[in-house]
Amino acid sequence: MLGAGHAVTGYTRTPGVVEGVDWIARDAGNIADLKRAVRGHDAILHLAAIPGPGRASPEDLIASNLRTTACVLEAAICGDVGLVVFASSGAAVGLTFSRRATEPRYFPVDEAHPCEPQDAYGLSKLLGELTCRSYTDAYGLSTTCLRVNNAWYLDREGAEVAVRGGWAREMTVEQLWESRYARIVADQSEDWPSPGPVSPRRNLWAVSDARDVARAFRQAVEQPVAAHEVINLGGHETCSLKPTAELVAKHYPRVPLRRPLSGYDSLIAGEKAADLLNYVPQYSWRRSDFAEWLRTKRTLPA
Repeated sequence: MLGAGHAVTGYTRTPGVVEGVDWIARDAGNIADLKRAVRGHDAILHLAAIPGPGRASPEDLIASNLRTTACVLEAAICGDVGLVVFASSGAAVGLTFSRRATEPRYFPVDEAHPCEPQDAYGLSKLLGELTCRSYTDAYGLSTTCLRVNNAWYLDREGAEVAVRGGWAREMTVEQLWESRYARIVADQSEDWPSPGPVSPRRNLWAVSDARDVARAFRQAVEQPVAAHEVINLGGHETCSLKPTAELVAKHYPRVPLRRPLSGYDSLIAGEKAADLLNYVPQYSWRRSDFAEWLRTKRTLPA
C-alpha cells in the first residue's frame, strides 16, 4: 500500500514495525475507538481476528471474530467509509478443519462451492462474509471478502518483518520456515496430529505468497467492487512436490474435474480474482528465498 502511494493507518492492539504507517494501539472490538479512528479514511482493510482454531474456546473465537467484523462494518457506516475489504479464509468452505471426513464437490474449488464448516474458525469466517453482505444490502456499503489460502512469507525480507511484528515474533526466519513451511513440503501425509500447521491435504495443498496476498488487498482498494463479492485468493500452484493430477488420483479419486489440471496447478480456482481484481499471482514458492534455503539443506531437489 505504501509503495503505491497510499496513506495507511494501522489499527491494532500491538503496534506494528513497518515504518511510514500511523499506528493506533487499540482493540478492534472497541466500537467507540474504532469509529473515531476511521474518520477521513476511504477504505478499511479488516484483518483483525483470532487466526485459527485452538487459540481460544470455540465460543470465544466465534464471538471475538464476529464482533470485530460487526464493529468494523458499523464504524464504516458511521464514518462514511465506502469500502471494507475483509480477510476471510479458505476455511470458510469447511474442508480445512473438518471434524469428519469430507471431500470437495469438484475441482478446482471456486466461490460457488457449498460452504459447510464444522469448526469455529471456518464458521466465524463464513459468518463474517454473511455479515458483510448484510451491510451491503442494508446500506450500499461496498464489501469485498478475500478468502486467503495459506499465505507464506517466502522472501527473506518479508519474513524478517513477519517475525519482528506478527504471531511468529518469537522465531527467527529459519525457525519459521522450518517449523511451518519445510514440514509441509517434506511431509505430504494425509493428516497430522495437533498442534501445528494443518496437513497439506486438508488445505488442498494450497499456498499463497504473502506478497501476492498484500497486492490483492491493494488491488481490492484500487478496483472496488460495486456491491458485495467473495473472492478466492491463492497461488497458481500447489505446495506439493507431486503433480496435481497425481494428488487428485491418490487422495480424491471420486471428485470430478471441471477443467483439466496440469503440472502443479492449484486446486483453488482463481478466475474470479483475475476478472474482478486483475489479480494474477506473480510469485512461486519453488523460486523463492525459502526454496533456496531448502536447497542448502538438501531437502529440495535442485
